[in-house]
Amino acid sequence: MSLSEGRGASQEGGGEGEIDLTPMLDVVFIMLIFFIVTSSFVKEPGIEIMKAEAVTTNPCERGTIIFAVDAVGDIYYDKKQIQVDRAYRLAEAAKKESPKANFVVQMDVDSPTAVLDKLLTAIKPLMDAPLCASTDERG
Repeated sequence: MSLSEGRGASQEGGGEGEIDLTPMLDVVFIMLIFFIVTSSFVKEPGIEIMKAEAVTTNPCERGTIIFAVDAVGDIYYDKKQIQVDRAYRLAEAAKKESPKANFVVQMDVDSPTAVLDKLLTAIKPLMDAPLCASTDERG
């Protein structure tokens, strides 16, 4: 018996030892679609800021609507610089997308507090939970 005859015999043997991966791929794609549909994406503010350090921190539950204020006092949302008067409309649209989300404010250590006051005044009617402040842990 030659080498080629041995291969032919095993290939004609009814496919013993082969595994059909089609059902597994179907399940993987269904799970992928499920996770994509049910996930919520965080819109990052898009700027680098130096956050204040905190000794004690508590995690912000459901905090996904993030505004950032840089050292100059410019407000950012979703990688774009915005004016204070647009903050309410953007926050309202974000609340419609994810109603259970909290607001998070990232402030630079040198940012003016007057800008934070204006931002909070603008989004306060939409807040249903305490505001979360983003800080760095003291290391």
